Amino acid sequence: MKKLLIFLSLGVLGATSGYGQQMPLQNHYFLTPYIYNPSLAGSENHAIIYLDRRQQFGSSLAPTNTSFTFNTPVASSGGFGVSFFNTSWDTASQSLAYVSFARVIPLAEDQFFHFGFSAGFGQDRIELKSINNPSIPGLQSAEENIMYADAQLGFAYRWKELQVGFTLPSMFGHEPINLEDPEENDFSKIDFDPFRGVLLSAGYRVPLNDQIELQPQLLYRINKDSVNQWEAAAIAHFQKQFWAGIIYRQNYGAAGIVGLKIQDIASISYSMEFSGSQEFSPANNNHEIQLGIRIGPTRPPVKKGFKIIKEKQEGNPKPRFYYQPKRTSRSG
Repeated sequence: MKKLLIFLSLGVLGATSGYGQQMPLQNHYFLTPYIYNPSLAGSENHAIIYLDRRQQFGSSLAPTNTSFTFNTPVASSGGFGVSFFNTSWDTASQSLAYVSFARVIPLAEDQFFHFGFSAGFGQDRIELKSINNPSIPGLQSAEENIMYADAQLGFAYRWKELQVGFTLPSMFGHEPINLEDPEENDFSKIDFDPFRGVLLSAGYRVPLNDQIELQPQLLYRINKDSVNQWEAAAIAHFQKQFWAGIIYRQNYGAAGIVGLKIQDIASISYSMEFSGSQEFSPANNNHEIQLGIRIGPTRPPVKKGFKIIKEKQEGNPKPRFYYQPKRTSRSG
């Protein structure tokens, strides 16, 4: 019986292995660059919280993704962030949590190099007791929890409105699942395998006129455990307050996006992935909604040869930021 229960557990894990220790798909990454790349923590020059929910209604077998991220600039050229992701299925779930640190180096007046690191942990949980099958004794109390460490590494280069990125989204992996002899599986053993997944990204903002900007985005996922995949997006921003666009994901299908800012304090964005007949297309439409909440004042971007000074003024709750040369020449 123990062997049967372990085999069933592995079957559930195998059915969800396409998501194993991988960042969940996210349609609003053009608004939340930190969510895919730890080097971009604090790159928006103010503290901000994002809440995101992605769900397919009418199907308990489709994964539901929930994410929370917070990131903020710190010191004169650093960034800090925390992120949490949860993917749940009918009888299984995966949770990932990270703490991130980033640094930006100005190479020239309009060129910047970002690098960052995230450390955290994950938990895979299988609740076989959720399966209503009284013909299998002991199933009502069967449960499997797997804990593991994880880390991410990211780099980004920014030149004017062009930004390219390189991310290692999951640097640790489990031993391969042994289906021939399930009792020999040791999920506590973690392998350091930094290139098991690679995410390449590129984006650019093209001003069409004084009111409209076009933002094309490209992503390419290299995945050792499954197939590689590219996706492309084109987002139009109107008066920097509204946006609408479309995403196409290889072997998956298309999604539409609309959203708006609310007085530069909050933002709300909605995306719908269309069902289709491709290999990984959702059986029903997927719906994703993201809420962004900005916190505190905007800090000026880093500047080559200068450091940013934060000064609190009496009677003014908002601090003042200004530049100060990193080095001053000695007099006489």
